[in-house]
This record gives sequence, structure tokens and C-alpha cells, in this order.
Amino acid sequence: MYFPVGWPKALAVPPEDIGGLHSVLCNRDRVLFAVITERSLAIWYCRPCVQIVCHCRSEESVRTLGTNQKAAWRPDSTSVAVTTSQGHILFYHLEREVLAGHGANCYNQTRGGRFPSMRSSSSMEYGEGVPSIRMTFFTSVQIIGKIECLVCVRDELLVATGNGMLQRLRWDGVVNGKTGINIASIPFSIDLQHSRASTLDTPGITFTHIEYSGLLGGFAVVLPDGRAGLVNTLAGKVENNSLQGVWAQGLENVTCVAVNNRYRLIAFGCTDGLGVVYTVDDMTGALQVSHRLELSTKDYPDACMACGPVSRLRWSPDGCVLAMAWDRGGMAVWSVYGALLMCTLGADQGLYQESLRLHLFRIKSMCWSMEGYQLWMACETLDRTEVMELPTATSELLQLQFVKSTLTVNPCATNHEHLFLQGEDKLFINTGDLVMKQQWKDANMNRPLRESITRSGDSSPQKPVRQSNILVGNKQWLVVQIPITYLGSNWPIRYAAIDRTGFCIAVAGRCGLAHYAMFTRKWKLFGNETQEKDMVVTGGLTWWRDFIICACYNLNENRDELRMYPRASNLDNAFAYSCKVPSQILLLNLFRDMLVVFCADCHIALYSIERRDANPTPTCGGPSVVESSGRSQRSSLSDPSASLTLLQEISLASYIPHAVTVISVTLTSLRTETASSKQTSSRREAESLIVNVAGRLLMLQRDRSMTSGKENGDVRKKEKILPFCAPVVLASCVENMWSSSRSSPDKVHLSEALWLGCGASGMKVWLPLFPRNDEKRHSFLSKRIMLPFQLSIYPLAVLFEDAVVLGAANDTMKYDFQDCSSPGVSDSTPTRLFPFNVVDRTTQVYLHHIVRELLRRNLGSHALQIAKSCRSLPYFSHVLELLLHQVLEEEATAHEPIPDPLLPRIVDFIREFPEFLQTIVHCARKTEIALWSYLFASAGSPKDLFEQCLQSGSLETASSYLIILQNLEPAAVSRQHATLLLDASLDKGKWELAKDLVRFLRAIGNEDPESPPRTPVNPINAPIYPLPPPPQDGPFPGFAFGSQARPVRSYSMGENLAGVRERGSAKERDRERHHSVQATSTTNKKATAAPRDIPPRVRADCGVFTGTLKHLEDTAEHFFIDVILQRHARKLLGAGRLRELGSFAAHLNFELIGWLQKERSRAARVDDFVTSLHTLHRDFQWPMPGSKIGSVGERSRSSSYDALEIGVNGMTLNDISEGQNRLRPNGMYASPSLRSSMDLLCDELRQEAMDSRQFNSNQKGDNGSTAATETSEMSASIVADDSELTLDDSMWNLANLDELEALSQELACRGPPHCETQLRYLLHVMMEAGCLEWAMLISLVLRDSMGVTRVVNTASLTDMPIDVVGRMREGLSYLELWADTECPGYKPFLLVIRGQAEVLTGIVDIQGSPQVTPIPTPESSLTSADFHALGFHGNASDTENPESEEQQSVIETELPQDGGQCALS
Repeated sequence: MYFPVGWPKALAVPPEDIGGLHSVLCNRDRVLFAVITERSLAIWYCRPCVQIVCHCRSEESVRTLGTNQKAAWRPDSTSVAVTTSQGHILFYHLEREVLAGHGANCYNQTRGGRFPSMRSSSSMEYGEGVPSIRMTFFTSVQIIGKIECLVCVRDELLVATGNGMLQRLRWDGVVNGKTGINIASIPFSIDLQHSRASTLDTPGITFTHIEYSGLLGGFAVVLPDGRAGLVNTLAGKVENNSLQGVWAQGLENVTCVAVNNRYRLIAFGCTDGLGVVYTVDDMTGALQVSHRLELSTKDYPDACMACGPVSRLRWSPDGCVLAMAWDRGGMAVWSVYGALLMCTLGADQGLYQESLRLHLFRIKSMCWSMEGYQLWMACETLDRTEVMELPTATSELLQLQFVKSTLTVNPCATNHEHLFLQGEDKLFINTGDLVMKQQWKDANMNRPLRESITRSGDSSPQKPVRQSNILVGNKQWLVVQIPITYLGSNWPIRYAAIDRTGFCIAVAGRCGLAHYAMFTRKWKLFGNETQEKDMVVTGGLTWWRDFIICACYNLNENRDELRMYPRASNLDNAFAYSCKVPSQILLLNLFRDMLVVFCADCHIALYSIERRDANPTPTCGGPSVVESSGRSQRSSLSDPSASLTLLQEISLASYIPHAVTVISVTLTSLRTETASSKQTSSRREAESLIVNVAGRLLMLQRDRSMTSGKENGDVRKKEKILPFCAPVVLASCVENMWSSSRSSPDKVHLSEALWLGCGASGMKVWLPLFPRNDEKRHSFLSKRIMLPFQLSIYPLAVLFEDAVVLGAANDTMKYDFQDCSSPGVSDSTPTRLFPFNVVDRTTQVYLHHIVRELLRRNLGSHALQIAKSCRSLPYFSHVLELLLHQVLEEEATAHEPIPDPLLPRIVDFIREFPEFLQTIVHCARKTEIALWSYLFASAGSPKDLFEQCLQSGSLETASSYLIILQNLEPAAVSRQHATLLLDASLDKGKWELAKDLVRFLRAIGNEDPESPPRTPVNPINAPIYPLPPPPQDGPFPGFAFGSQARPVRSYSMGENLAGVRERGSAKERDRERHHSVQATSTTNKKATAAPRDIPPRVRADCGVFTGTLKHLEDTAEHFFIDVILQRHARKLLGAGRLRELGSFAAHLNFELIGWLQKERSRAARVDDFVTSLHTLHRDFQWPMPGSKIGSVGERSRSSSYDALEIGVNGMTLNDISEGQNRLRPNGMYASPSLRSSMDLLCDELRQEAMDSRQFNSNQKGDNGSTAATETSEMSASIVADDSELTLDDSMWNLANLDELEALSQELACRGPPHCETQLRYLLHVMMEAGCLEWAMLISLVLRDSMGVTRVVNTASLTDMPIDVVGRMREGLSYLELWADTECPGYKPFLLVIRGQAEVLTGIVDIQGSPQVTPIPTPESSLTSADFHALGFHGNASDTENPESEEQQSVIETELPQDGGQCALS
């Protein structure tokens, strides 16, 4: 509510004021401040903070009368009384003084050259200046006995003396001896009705502190023995027989007291550092405890004991906050009902611990300034750095700046919807509480904001980017500076209001008003300064559509008025609508098109507001409405106007003690009876009045039994007139309240509720309980329920449909003064002990509090309705986590047994939502392990929850449960579940999760399988081990290559194939060297077998993680992980899912080339070329070649193959390079598309020629087999030297431009660029691994003739099995038949590579027909030594024949069913 900002200002006390500060005291208007030292009295002005006059006493006066102690102002500020240490009262008289050359001011504020005048007033002085005051010593009066305290009561001074007397003095210094009151004779009792009163028995007892309250009708007093009470003046006079005291029960250590008139509260400070606040019972007059002011031991451990007793208490002018100071240092600011807003004892403030021990910061006196924007403090710092020396005292006069919520003085409806703070010269606005909608309206108007501004003549605002139903989380404050042209003569700002859209602001100071528009960033002030000076806003202001409504006092005509100023017009009375009211207005509020006004005579008036766009002279209906006589004729009929019509008046005189105690008045649509949620409409009528009277909430509900207007049949009048029933009390200790004027059909419970801010008690919500459609309504069932819940922030706004509370909090920023300390200034001054204060916006979700309270009261059906209506919120899963976490922490750590625990109901409630599994595991991982057993006793076994995650496909959630299982179960169990999750993640393509699971399995491989670890190790969630995103501009986008994948050894495409063959043969020879398994069995106490060493050959055959985790690869578990990965790779390759295989290898660091070399005759074989080609096209989003190029195929069939081959590939590269931009058939230039296609064709032909030359150079000197020589001769007709690639101009006559254009379209018909990059990389991998069948298919998809050539050359130059070559030959034959019938677009390319197919035919014919051999299984490469290393034992035949069917069945059946564990012997 009140929040400090910046550093405190240090006011320079003149050097003649020797002896240190004693107190600071403001006058009734809080404009003048009296600063008292031991020997002087100074009068200061509030703004600017300057000293006006000072009276310094002589040495003789101080020696004779004593030093100054306390002071009191006269109500009219013409006199000041000062008490001395020797029992004297010094009276000083103040009067205005006229100085020569300065007039009545000692300081005049004038306008500078940089700020020219913008108003019609000819005067250059726009500020009143600082008045010149003459202070003279009037008289002194000696009081018998020591003066303990004094207080001003009307026109008299009441002095409590040390001899137990209350003396009454007039301000002229005359003592009324006959009216002296003996304090011991005052009777005290518990209340004013039933208890017996007794006098004080102690003779000479007195009052150490006394404070007068006219609204409470008495004095709040503190006795020397620590007791306290309230002395009531029964007859309104301070006399012996008219005083009756009431004890504050339970207090025996009181040190000070402060009275809050507006909320009827009395705050007492105690010696134990606590504060106790009492309220007065209206019925019995007894003092009842309202709340306690106590620092939390969690945030401030032993702070109160370290700071000592409470020394000072001061309420703010509006009674909304209380400032508390401790005797040993430190201060705090509390809200009216005990919410801590600011405390200097925290570690962030710098006054606690070391600073508090060395530099004792004491506040000797403090006082609030006008409107509570500053807190004046007379401070003293005792530097105790030297233990043996006496502490040195440093006094300083500080002024701490504050900003406050607009709800403190102007609780209108529009201010409740925004975070809006006001300071003395600036406004703080946070627009983060707005929910962006598709259409923005101008304060509930029917036309959009832009249209209304354009019609009014203002510039149109730029519409920001809108997004529907997105909660803006902006924490930055928009600071709007109030113009000095208005603030200079109208300081301070008293009222501020913002409209519903958050774009328009209005402020009112001492006189007049001004308004600001966000979209124009301009202020509008009164053009005529006389009109501004003639009105004073007394009851607040608010926005209605595009009108400003204010309650003001007309100084020119001496009457109270309601005025409406249009925003679009100039700020002038000529465009205003005025309405006279019978008494002063204290509060006003809006409900749709109705205005609620509360007057000083305790009456509420309801007005109807109507907008009129064409009538220049609106009139008001009702007997008490009079049109303003000062209005001039409007300049245009198009200016908007509005009128007020009085509907009804309601008297509250019987229900409230005083008009000042009314905090807010709100007209709402709430009722105690609730209909079905489907029967509620968004357009609701006014149903009740809610009045906050001194913290008590009264509700006056509309009486539907009345039949007003029935006689005359006026239906409209019947709807307007609202008869009300007698009030009922809804709640107490209420600071703020929020209600929505709009009803949401989706979230009826939240929009129909009443929200209350109750200080230290948190918040309360008056929630409707809508009956279900199938439920029978009973009269004895509750229609509404009041639910309390705690908040960690101070609420300032409620977002009803978003289940969020917005607030503000005090934050500090430390600053080191050591580098900039000036000579002679101590680092321990109070200004340097204070940090820099800032205001932060805070947000908190309240939905889980409501659900929890409803479940506690067995109202689960209503809780489920509310929760289901909020499932669309983006933070709904977080709400469920908060709900479960708070209940778990409270019940699991409770010291007493809970007979009816709430946690099982919470778990069952969360089970109704799909987020159940995620909520349970997230809550568990955010709590201590010791609480897991209590949680899973209600939620179920983690194993069952893990299996549910697998069944539902929530693999990420299942991975989180592995951490739970790792800590609650043995390592074997967690390894088994991790293996199951790894299989599922591989099947679903969750590569990131699979990578983390592999790491998890390798980390727990060597752990003891019988005992679980005590702490989690190696979390496996993706957020714990994030994988950086793949570089989009990298060489292989889509496969996440680059920094993520381990570099793979590859061969250059131009490398000698003979050398490749030699290296391949050497590798095969190395693989034939078999190392026997050395297994050593050891026996321990548990009779468990140790894992056996895996031979290097087995590790080499794995092909995964070779050379990276050698210290972990010697376990059977690690080998089993490699088997799982290889099995999934075989599954992907067997299904032809090459793209997923590439992603799998990239994310899991799988050495793809080495593994493919082993699988080229097993999983890598292709039996159906047509189906595999379709799969490649589908997976890589590669389009099939179209049928438009069928003419090329037709021409190819009609001509010879050689002619087509030469026509396409027979061009000389030099000719193409010289003539890329044009072609010469018939001397015509080619089209741009044809030129671009020829550029691509040129690059492709050049690359083919370079590769051909490289192959031919590698073939020179190679005396290979006859088959290789014949193959080279066959390919010579296709891959020739540059000298043979000649182009005859006559060849162009065979082809026409249409066919060539079709060929260029075929070259341009390709898939996405990243898919092409992936395909070419896979082509490279398949060539390196020797998987020629897949390389052939990829070349066909890319329509890469050179790729087909490389495949054929590799098949001819290496010892490739004859069955592979045969399958490629048969596959091309099937593809030609398929192209003839289903895909003619492939026919041209197949004709181009027909020569390569003939080469394959020649290879098969030379080497003979392939033998039909059974397809080997993927596990056939494993030997018996491998199975022995894994712990699988077979018979002797298994050892002799490692590739037997029985051995294969062991791998195929037993190994996957083991669930990730190795059967160790």
C-alpha cells in the first residue's frame, strides 16, 4: 500500500542548533513542521523543505528553565508549546510577516525561461511560495511536578504531571486550577456496561503517553507500570466526573500508543518489540485485540529482541499504514491490519547484524507529511566502533519518500483493475495486468478507441501488436511525470484515477484537475487558471467511458458539485456538466452506467449516467439537480456530453459511527442466492451495496419482495429504483475489496466472487456455490462460502479470469559509498545506512488456495468445476504442483498426528486431470527424499506410475520417475525400467531422451545391484542435460550433426579404390583374430558373480562408443546397451527409414559407417527396390518426377540411346562455359529459366568430368582381374575424358527447345534443400560402408547419374558379393517396369543410366549367377565367446558352430526379454 522509493533525504540543520534533535512535529495541515532541539525551535516548510524561522534560546534560559523536551501545535497553527526538563512550558506565537521586496513570502517560486507560460493567466507566479513567519516568545508557565506528556484538546492543552495530575491550560498561558484532574481517581473497567469499575490504587500514578481521539471520544493512555487503556469522556468534557477508563486486557509492558481515527484502532508498542492493535467494540465499548505486529522469525530471526522495545508509533494521514520504530534501532511500516510492507532489519537493508552492532541507528521522533508522501525522522546514530571509548552521537533530520496505492484515498472501480501507484510528483503504472484481446474498446464504449479519438479531433494512437488471451508479464513500471505547470501551484496530488483500458489518467491536487493520454503522451490542463483555482476536488474522481467524473467544491458559488469533463474536448467549464449536491461528497464509485456517491451526511445517492452526442445543453433529472449557470454555449454540436439523473438516496446514519470511517462504497451484482451457472448472463444488474466501515464489510442487498413502480406500470422505473434490505456483516479487518462488473460464462465462479484483502490474514474470497443441473436445490444448503487463504505478496489488483493476484513489494539496492566518501562525513550516518529503495511488481496464483479450501470442506465437486474451467491457463500444471506441494510439506512435517489427512483427497483430485503423472513426479523431485514415502503412499507405487507413463506415451515424465526409482529401489530395478524406457524412446524417435538414458545406464552400470544410492546421480531429463540445437546453416541440417555427433572416419571420394579394398581386406583379417575370453570367477559373501571382461574383438564388433568410454566398456551392461542400439538400428534400416537412422546416429553418437559395413549383407540388403524408393521419397519429402517430361522419354524411345546420351552429356565443358547464357539452335536465345537450368547442368557435368578423370587416373597401372578391366572398358563409354566430350552443332537439330525446357524442369523439381543435403550425406555414408543397394536408390532419388556411375564402378572394382550386384541389376529392371506403368517421370533418367545397368549385367555374366543363400540374421556375427562374456552358457555345439539356429534364438528371444539385465553366472 505504501512503498519507499529512493534514498532518504538529509535535511541540513543549521549549526547553531547544538545539542542534537529531540523531536519533529507537524501542524494540523501537515504543511509546517516544528523541529525541536535541546535549545532551539525551528519551523520548516514541507515543499520545498526549507527552514523558515528558528528561535535559539540563550544559555541563561537553558540553565534556568531547562532544555527542550516535547512540543504541541495549536489547531490553527498560530502557537507552539514546548516543554522543558525542569517543568516549564514555553509558548511561542507565530504570525505571517510581510518582508520588504518579498511580500508575504520569504521564497517565491517563479517560472524560468525554459518553461514558458502555457495558460491564459498573465501572472508569472504560479506557486504560492514559502510564507514568511515571525516567531516570538510569548510566555512561560511552570507546572508543579515533572511534565510527562502533553496533548492538545480543542483549544486547550492537557498536561500529565509527575505528581499524578492532569492540568488544563489555555493557549495564553493561563492555568485553570479548578479543572485539575487526579489521575488516581479515574475509574477503570473492562467495558462500559457490565463490569465494575475501580480506581487506580497507586497514589501519584500518572500517564507517560497520551493521545486524544475525537472520533473515539477519549484519550489513549499508557501508565508507568506498562498498563494501557482508553479514557472515555462520557459527557464530551474533560472533567472529574465525566471520565471512564477501559483497560486494554493482556498488556503489561506498553511503551507508546497511536490512535487511528478512520479505522477506530489503537496501536500499543511493547517492551518485547511487538505491537498490539486493539479495536473498540461499538456495543460494549471494550477494547478487543484486532491483530499483532510481529516480525516473522523465518525472515527476521531474533530481530525484535535485538532491537529492543518499541519507541515510536505513527499512523499515516489516511490511516492506511503504521510506522514503527525500535529503541535500539530500525523501523518498519505495516498496513492497517498488520501486513508488513517495509522493514529495515532485513539483511538487504544493511541495518541488521554488523551494521546494527557497530552503528546504533535510532529514530527519536517521526511524523508523516501531507498525504503521506514523506516520513520525517529525527535520527541519531551512535558510533560504537571503539569499545573502550564513549559512543559519539550523530543527529540528522531525514525525509523518506513514499509512493502509495491509489486505493488508499480513491477506491473507485477502475483503480481496482490496474497496478497504479501515486507519488507526490509522479505516477507509477504497470500495464502487465492487462489481457490483450482482439478488440480494444474505449472504456466500455461501443466503438473502438481509434474511432473515438479520431472523431474527437485528437491524434490516433498506434495500435500495438495484439494477441488474444495472452497474459502480459511485464514487470517494468511506466513512470508518468506530472507537469510542473500544474504541480507547482497544486501540490500535493490528492487523487488519481485510471480508466479501464489503462490509457487515460486523471489527477487532482490542491485545486483543479488534469488528465493524461498514453497514446498522445500529452497532459491537458485548464486553459483558464481562474477556473482551476475555483474548484477543489474533495471526494475523488473516476472515469466513465471518455468522461472524467469528479466530486468537487465550487469556491466561486460555495457549493458541492458533481462535474463531468469530456476527455476529447478542452479542459474548460464550457464543456463540463455540473450537478449540485446537498452536502460534501467523500467517496464516489461506478457500476456500469450508474454512479454511487457517499456524502458527509451519511447518505448514499445513486445516479444514472446517460451520454448525449448532439444536445449542447443537457439537463439533469431529479429534484436536487441544478444545471450550472456558468456554462457557456458550446462551439460545436458534435462535442460529446453526458447527464446525471438521480435515482435513489439511501441513509446509512443508523449503521455507521461517523462518515469518516467509511472506507469505500461499491455497487455490485452479487447476491447471497445463486442460480445455476448456466442461468448467469454477462449483463448483470445492480443487486447489492457493499460498504466498508472501519474495516467491517456491510452488505445491503436489494429487496426483491418490494413492488415499487407496480402501480403506475412503469417497467423501466421499476428496474431503476433499488430498495435495499438491512445490512449484514460479511467480514471484518478488510483493507481492500475487488469485484467484477462483467461475468464470464466460462469461469462463473471466479467472476461472481467477492475478493477481500485482509492484511496479515491474507485474502478471503466469498465464493458462490452453484448447484449442479441434476442436483435438487435445498434451502438449508449454503449458497456462498467465505474461504480464507494466505498470500506472500500484498494484493493490489485481482485478475478474475486468470486466477492471478497482482501486487507490489519493496526491494532494495545496495551501494558502496567507500569510493565516493567525502572528507569529514562519517560512513555511519543514517543516510548511508539506508539502501536505495525500489518498488517491484509481484504476481501470485491463487487458484490452488481455493481448491485446497474447498477440498478441506468436502466441496470437491465445486473445486472440480472451478479447476476444469481454468484448464486453459498456461500455468495450470503449475497450480496443481503448488496444491500438492504445500499439502505434502505441511502434513509430512507435522508434529501431531492428523486423523483426517488432506493429501489423499488432493491426490485423487489431481488424478482427474491428464497432468496427474507429471504433477506427482515434479512435486517429488522438488521435495526432500524423506517425504517421498508419505507422498507415494497416497499416489501409488513409483513402478506403477512409471508403467502408466509408458502406456500413455509420456516418456519424458517416465524419465523423471527413474530418479525416484533410483533412490527408492535397487540399481537392478532402475536399470530394468531404464531399459524399457530406452526401447520406448527409440521407437518413438525421442533421440534426446534416448541419449540421456544411455548415459544414465552407463552411469549406474557399476553400482551395487542390491542397494539403492542415497542421492540421485546423473539426472536424465532433457532440461538437465540439454543438447544444443543443430546449426541450421551447417553441412548437414536436420540430423543435428556438427558439435553433437562424434566425427566419423570417412574416405575421400577420389581415393584409390584399390587402397580401399586393401584396407577392407586388412580389416577383415584383423577381425579373424579371435581372442579367447578370460573369465575369472570370484566368490564373495553374497555368492554373486563378477562381470567378465569383454574381449576387444567384441568391443570392435559393437561399433558404438568405441574409444570414448573404455573405462566403462568392460562390463556386460555396457555391451548390452550397444546391443540394444544396434538392434534398433537394424529395425530402422530394415524398414528403410534412413532419415530416422541418420537422426538416431547423430544424436546417440552411433558409428554408422562401421556398423553398416558389417550389416551390408544382412540388414542393409534391399529386396524390394520399388517400395524402398517410395519410402525414401516419403521420408525425405522428395517429390516424384512429373509426367510433363514424358516427351523426353518418347523421343528417347524413338531415337537411339547413344544419341540421347550424347545430346545430354556429350557437350564440351568449354562450350558450355563460354555460352552459359545463350544457346545456338537456330540462332535463338534461351529463356531465363532455361539458362538457370543449364547453369545447373553445367556444374553437374563439370563435376562428373572431374570425378571421371580422378577415377581414370586411379585405374592407370592397375593390373587387376579381367572382370575389372572389362568393367572399366564398359564404363569408358559413359565416363570419358574431356577430349572425348565434344559437341557437334548438328546435334542440337535433333532436340527442340521444348524438350530441353522439360529437362530443365526435371532438374529443378527437387525437394527441400536440407533434405537434399541429408540425402547426399547418406549417399556418402552408404558408399563408404559398401551398402551399394541403398547408394543406388539414393542416387535414383537425387537423379544423380554420376552417383549411379560411382556405385557401378565400386561394384566392379571391389570384391563385392555377386548377390548384391544381382539384386541391383534386378532392382533396376523392376524399376523400369514400374516407371512404364506407374511413374513415367522416372523413365528419362532410367534411360540415361541404362548403360550402367548393362555394366551390372556384364559383371553378373562374368562372375556367374549368384548362389541362393539364406539371409543371415542380425545377430549371426556374434560368437560363442561373446555369449560367454555376456553370461549366456550353451552346449558344445554352440561353441563349434557360432552361427547355428539355436544360438540365434538365444539372441532373438532371451536377450530382449531380460529387461536390460545380464544373466551373470
